[in-house]
Amino acid sequence: MSALTEIKLIASDLDHTLLDEAGHLPPNFYDTIRAVHDAGMHFVAASGRPLYTLKPMFAPVADVVSLVAENGAVVVRDGEMVYAQFIPKADYVRLTNYTYAKKLGEPILCALDTAYIAKSAEQYRDYLGQFFAKLEVVDDLTQVDAQVAKYSVYFPGGETYDIFEPDYATPFKDDFHVTIGGDYFLDMMHADVDKGHALTELGKLIDVTPDEMVTFGDNLNDTEMLTIAGHSFVMQAGQTELDKVADERIGSNSDYAVQTKINEILEKGGQL
Repeated sequence: MSALTEIKLIASDLDHTLLDEAGHLPPNFYDTIRAVHDAGMHFVAASGRPLYTLKPMFAPVADVVSLVAENGAVVVRDGEMVYAQFIPKADYVRLTNYTYAKKLGEPILCALDTAYIAKSAEQYRDYLGQFFAKLEVVDDLTQVDAQVAKYSVYFPGGETYDIFEPDYATPFKDDFHVTIGGDYFLDMMHADVDKGHALTELGKLIDVTPDEMVTFGDNLNDTEMLTIAGHSFVMQAGQTELDKVADERIGSNSDYAVQTKINEILEKGGQL
């Protein structure tokens, strides 16, 4: 967090932050986004979700919204990809082999146009389909040749927080950005990829500094964007570690607390 000046950009995480527990946007939120635009500010949806999931969700306001997908690996503005960092094939093959050798979770290759899982994970396809609108089952993940933005591991037993530090974050800290996407998912991206870096890069294109940003999040993959922003909010049920970097806690996603706070900003003429 840093000193807030004039607000020029509002960025929000989606799951358990902007979206309710059914995965829906707040009522009339497209109108809210247009109001943000009309007030001279930018709205950014910043998610760990893939781009092909975000695009249809925000299609009605595609002309006034920017998208940060795959935890910051891909940034889209005005319908065009303006920033991307992909994982080289040699690296995602190495990670896949490591996960299988450790027998810890099911690997998911999150490519630009679809996600790939192995046949061993096909039993989880219906659940994973909630997060990956496009999902392809292959015989061998190490033979996939694609633009992979994120390497994820799905833990059906929800043991992500126990496995995260000793088995992934520590051994791979020099080569990848490793973060948690909830109880069931661990995400790994190119070393300098995170939502904060993505917002900074987007800001350079639209002449907005981090000090002029407001961000909302709930989980560890939101840490960097909460840290860089002039003012940042963590959700009521967000991870306690985020209190170290966010300015304050607000209500729950079920009560549409993000929309309420955005409306407050609009009512105050772009101020907090």
